[in-house]
Amino acid sequence: MVVLSASICTRGGKALVSRQFVEMNRLRVEGLLAAFPKLVGHAKQHTFVETDSVRYIYQPLENQMFLLLITTKGSNIVEDLGTLRLLAKVVPEVAGGLQEHHINDSAFDLIFAFDEVLTAGGYKEEAS
Repeated sequence: MVVLSASICTRGGKALVSRQFVEMNRLRVEGLLAAFPKLVGHAKQHTFVETDSVRYIYQPLENQMFLLLITTKGSNIVEDLGTLRLLAKVVPEVAGGLQEHHINDSAFDLIFAFDEVLTAGGYKEEAS
């Protein structure tokens, strides 16, 4: 499983918090995040969308926000969904809520929490 990026973004694609786990330039990250809302549309049946190069795995949060993992297409989607569920439990605990101002106020703590779950290179930490 290789996670390229973990983000919390608005429905419009604006990143509130984003952490990259592999070397990516800023334009590529912003481009991937900007493309996400167009790919999702109004589909409520799935929690992932694929493009030619990446897979977006997401979970809607409150207040028109998404928790988003951008992975390689070769990563294990079942493991990625487990990682997404774990991050979805961690975010409200660390931020103290799911409102945009809580996310913004806790940005660094959220990045550190993402680092606790995922290692550099985008692999999930094994907890014992």
